[in-house]
Amino acid sequence: MASDASATPRVLFLQGPPSDFARALGAELMARGARVHRINLCAGDWIYWHGPGTRSYRGSLAGWPDWLDGVLATEGITDLLYFGDCQPYHRTARRVAERRGVRTLAYEYGYLRPDWIVAEPGGQSTYSRLTADPARLRDAARDLPAVDLAPRHRIDRRREARGDVIYHLANYLLAPLYPRFRRDRVFNPILEYLSYLPRHRRARRGEGQAQRLADRLVAEGAPVFLAILQMQNDYQIRANSPYRDQRHYLQELAASFAKHAPPQAQLVVKLHPHDNGLTPWRRCLGRLRRRFGLAGRLHLLDGGRVEDWACHAQGVVTINSTAGLTALACRVPVLVRGVAIYDLPGLTHQAELDRFWQAPQPPDPDCLQDMLRVLAHHLHVRGAFYGGSGQRAAITAMADRIMAPMPAPPIFEPIPPRLDRARAMGVPVDA
Repeated sequence: MASDASATPRVLFLQGPPSDFARALGAELMARGARVHRINLCAGDWIYWHGPGTRSYRGSLAGWPDWLDGVLATEGITDLLYFGDCQPYHRTARRVAERRGVRTLAYEYGYLRPDWIVAEPGGQSTYSRLTADPARLRDAARDLPAVDLAPRHRIDRRREARGDVIYHLANYLLAPLYPRFRRDRVFNPILEYLSYLPRHRRARRGEGQAQRLADRLVAEGAPVFLAILQMQNDYQIRANSPYRDQRHYLQELAASFAKHAPPQAQLVVKLHPHDNGLTPWRRCLGRLRRRFGLAGRLHLLDGGRVEDWACHAQGVVTINSTAGLTALACRVPVLVRGVAIYDLPGLTHQAELDRFWQAPQPPDPDCLQDMLRVLAHHLHVRGAFYGGSGQRAAITAMADRIMAPMPAPPIFEPIPPRLDRARAMGVPVDA
């Protein structure tokens, strides 16, 4: 990662996932000879990593760039790592680091699922530097082996949920320890976590309702379009789409569907499996049915797998969910309404929304395989954030990349190639 491959990497970690992953990766780097530093911005950060090599920033977000720049200079930092490129402190840190020639690595849950971690220079989605030229992707993929997407590592969902609760409740309850930290959450964490209790109790009922809806629509034989909802507090919506609230997205879809879809077509809106229930989606869809005359044609789906529904749909609409890749793997036309790395000619529907209901453009299977090869071999490591063989595999692979950096492949652009598209659709761009 360092500009001089023979130099000892000096790695600075910012916020990581709510687990011991970042600390364990730091320990692995130190064991290999790197110098490792960590900045804690809040109580949740401190819980998961404190002690030698760590320091806390308790200033304001406005003062963060100058303070961080001083740390980069004083410590001679060569590599900056952060989890979640759109977190406000990380967006600023990327700009500060790149001005100094410090290499940045943003890591996140993978575009591929379930046991993959994306690790990209700079950022993801709007700030991804992966080329948006299908011809260059095809050239890059030509000599790459096929991708085995079958899961290798078990994902510990209970440990993941427990880590998230500890992290965000610590930030809420111990806020006086970091009084100027800007907590960037849509919902109050206590209210959000309490909201999951009734939702979990309803989970089995939701699966039953989903199956009954599927049976009825199959029996009717009407064309079905699937609209995927994401989490309301997802950074992919807030930072990589023109929507601040998914209700605006649904209104846009319903208006277009009512006017341009075949009269027998059905629109099924699928909730995210971890939706917290704080947004009244049933009431929202009820208003849209009445407003656009969609009684009996607009449905809410709270259960079932995306794969099962996508494979029987005429098309899938998403803001920018990784579920769009799942739908493409089912050879189903996909329309993206935000910024997504896979939104390319040959892969997704490139015409306007109104045309999608009548003539959705299917994906080119060869183009999809090209994208999967490039994503797997150049943008991801295999593994998981939460314990076991998955965590060990991911730590080893990421440490290899940091300690023995390879020249950036030519499919990475010096300037993120999706910035102009993001600006055109109204995404707030700060690059």
